[in-house]
Amino acid sequence: MKKNYIINSTFFILFVLFFNYSYSQVGVGTTSPRGALDVASTTQGLVFPNVALVNIITETAINPQGGSIPTGTVVYNTATSGTSPNNVAPGLYYWNGTRWVAFAGSPGGLDWSLTGNSGTTAGTNFLGTTDAQDLRFHTNGIERARILNTGNMGINSVGNASSQVNVEAGTGEDAVAGINDNTVANAFWGRNSNSAGTAIIGATNGLGGYYPTPGAGVAGSAVDGYGISGMVGNGAPNNSAHNGHAAGYFTLDSDNNTATTTNTSAFAKLAGKDEQAIAAISGTTRKILYGGYFIGGVSGQSYSYVGLKYNHNNDATATGGTNYKVVGNGSNSTLILDENREPRVLFSPEAPEILFQDFGTGKLNNGIAVIKLEKLLTDNIYVDEEHPLKVFIQLEGDCNGVFVSNKSAEGFTVKELANGNSNVSFSWQIVASRANSTDENGNITSQHIGLRFPYGPKPLDRTPESSKEIKRE
Repeated sequence: MKKNYIINSTFFILFVLFFNYSYSQVGVGTTSPRGALDVASTTQGLVFPNVALVNIITETAINPQGGSIPTGTVVYNTATSGTSPNNVAPGLYYWNGTRWVAFAGSPGGLDWSLTGNSGTTAGTNFLGTTDAQDLRFHTNGIERARILNTGNMGINSVGNASSQVNVEAGTGEDAVAGINDNTVANAFWGRNSNSAGTAIIGATNGLGGYYPTPGAGVAGSAVDGYGISGMVGNGAPNNSAHNGHAAGYFTLDSDNNTATTTNTSAFAKLAGKDEQAIAAISGTTRKILYGGYFIGGVSGQSYSYVGLKYNHNNDATATGGTNYKVVGNGSNSTLILDENREPRVLFSPEAPEILFQDFGTGKLNNGIAVIKLEKLLTDNIYVDEEHPLKVFIQLEGDCNGVFVSNKSAEGFTVKELANGNSNVSFSWQIVASRANSTDENGNITSQHIGLRFPYGPKPLDRTPESSKEIKRE
């Protein structure tokens, strides 16, 4: 039978005083105390006095001698009381001379709990420093991030004064990866509120960031490779679902209002595909692949395609069709400088067919001359009854006149009229249809023969544009 004993308080006090006087140490459950008080047990704990505290700044009358509570007094608080930031919650507290301090990890303590904290007050409770020291974060004993006392931050870096956030990545790692799945929100958005500022600067090979002085949304630079690169994965020539795709899209807007797209001053697309219907030919569409598409002007716009594959076959390799260096609704021209070094425009003659020209001189020998064209030219022109070689002769001396015979892709013969035997010089010009371009297997890669006033590409439809503003609290 278990018995509880109540020892006379006077006897107990005398016993403790005698024990303390004799040994200067107290052992409970042990005859060899290792300190002033040594409580030894493997099955029981030490129970501190249970006290209902009011808050962390109010002394509770727990000193039996009266007066202030001695510094270092420890109690177990049983109350949830007070208002933040001076509130208390159940747990161990000690008195530091001016306030109750919760033991590390206890609710309401100075430490932040690993399972979350409640009753916090913005601006009063925080994780950080109150002196001019950096805040450092470690994992596996190694510093991984640092917030400088100036507010700048470094990730895998000590941070620096010129960047609000400085991230350094290891070999094979991305410094920052943004991921999103939304039609409005973005994976990454950089904005510079200054009208002459640059939002995002990218540079490789140790270059300092290049940017235009009027400012830019994105500026890129590289020692080798490309300053800026864009790619669209879905651009199969034979997939109509990919129409309208392009690797680059650029707009010069007239009024900085994306809600209206009819007032664009200039527009460009790079590396794209599309297709257009031909209204005059029912059910006919022409497929389009282009390196560049450019528009200038608000009304009566000038547009042109550069590096255009037009009307190609509906296959994965875009065979057939016709290749165009440049095609558009403007005039073909070049520039020369006048005596004041000012540029002046020269215009090129243009024809309804795809033609090659050549020029040369010759001389009659006893009334006859045979002109042979260069092989490089003859390999790239096409001559038959429907597409004859056209020859123009300008005599440079007196004779009966001449005529041209034996015209072929290889050359022609010039003979004097009336069987004359003059020896006069002449100039000649030939015009011939350009031959089709073919690959090594003879497949046509660009159609040239038979094209006369062919249907051409119209301006592309504009892609709808929208705008988004950053919300600031």
